[in-house]
Amino acid sequence: MRLGVDLDDVVAECALPYLRKFAEEFGVELPPEPGWQTLDAITEVSDADKVRFRQRTYDGTFFGELEMYTDAPAVLERLASAGHEIYFVTARAERRRVITETWLRDKGIFDHAKAVHLRPQGDFSPTRTFGRYDPSGSARYKVGLAEELELHAFCEDDRLISQELAQRGIRVFLFDHPWNRDVEGPRIERVSGWSELGEKLGL
Repeated sequence: MRLGVDLDDVVAECALPYLRKFAEEFGVELPPEPGWQTLDAITEVSDADKVRFRQRTYDGTFFGELEMYTDAPAVLERLASAGHEIYFVTARAERRRVITETWLRDKGIFDHAKAVHLRPQGDFSPTRTFGRYDPSGSARYKVGLAEELELHAFCEDDRLISQELAQRGIRVFLFDHPWNRDVEGPRIERVSGWSELGEKLGL
């Protein structure tokens, strides 16, 4: 099987450390089950301040400090050993390749993958607000790459990306998070984490 694997909130916990930094900076309280959907609900911080925080955080050391989900390394190793082809595919910008690949090497999982794909420079909609997450553009990029690589399945957490991958006939293992609980459909299989994914794939 050729398997695409997203990084943030699939291999590494990203939303929670980001939101904790955000809450500390702006003095806001997080709800009991915070996630990316929390940002839209925080109205006391302006959109401009949210964009500036995102840009400053992502341009810093944030991606190099993320922690992997504890069961991810062992399952990724077993997938590679079983002959599955793993492709890390992230919507992070290409300019973040060095910090991303350094992190993958430091965590001991870089060599499990056939390749690491980041979103090319310039592949962003000119109409979007600079510094804001671009879900439709990220979906277009990942779906196009999945088809180019002839991937059989994809590990993803994003709502729109998961749905568009499935619509193009690609099996999706949707990693369960508060922001994607309403996503369902043919070819979308919700998993609680890497251990459950391993069980589904007979590892």
